[in-house]
Amino acid sequence: MDSAPEVVDTGDALDRRLVQAALNALEDTPADALSLRQVAQSLGVSHQAPYVHFGSKRRFLAAVAGAGLQSAADDAAAAVAASPDSLSRLHALTGAYLSFIRDRPHLHDLAYGPAIAKRDHPALQRAAAEYWSLLHDTVAACQPPGIAEEEVLRRSAATWGTVYGITRLVTFHQIPQSVPADADTLVHAAIDALFTGWQTQRITREPSDHNTPRTLPSPHNDEAVSP
Repeated sequence: MDSAPEVVDTGDALDRRLVQAALNALEDTPADALSLRQVAQSLGVSHQAPYVHFGSKRRFLAAVAGAGLQSAADDAAAAVAASPDSLSRLHALTGAYLSFIRDRPHLHDLAYGPAIAKRDHPALQRAAAEYWSLLHDTVAACQPPGIAEEEVLRRSAATWGTVYGITRLVTFHQIPQSVPADADTLVHAAIDALFTGWQTQRITREPSDHNTPRTLPSPHNDEAVSP
């Protein structure tokens, strides 16, 4: 397992130390079992320190998730930048996300789970927005000419859902043993299938209700956005 990401925020020194201590704890401890008292004790400070510096446990956990998610987004961006073409960049992004889930599952579940909202801390909101933008731009670069932005948004969400869904099914041992492939093989094959479909589906399907725009979740502000 990779070590916890290093916090490089320029805020208060104790704030950074508390966040880093929590990230270290999340290597082995799920977020719902994380003890703020133990986090504070690991630094030799008052058990009230997280509350004094962040205001609430929820806001503290959101700051922790923001720091960790920013590190994951930076890793993903580096992997994408090192790849030579649009499809390989999409596979690189997929591989980075798989590594994030596999190596830092508790951090991932905190960042994208129900315990906190993106709006609970600006660091988490920024990191989630950056990760979504990276996904969107990578998927957009894989589209043939003439694909509307609304369809790019749908395809970005579908890509994320496909990777996340397959990975979760494998994690919880829900894929039949008769399927001759591991998680990575299944996910990357799904990415290839999506890419192939995008090249042939140049005429996009309209929503069933032509008078009502579809809404898509915005992963960085917890609200729906209308394409």
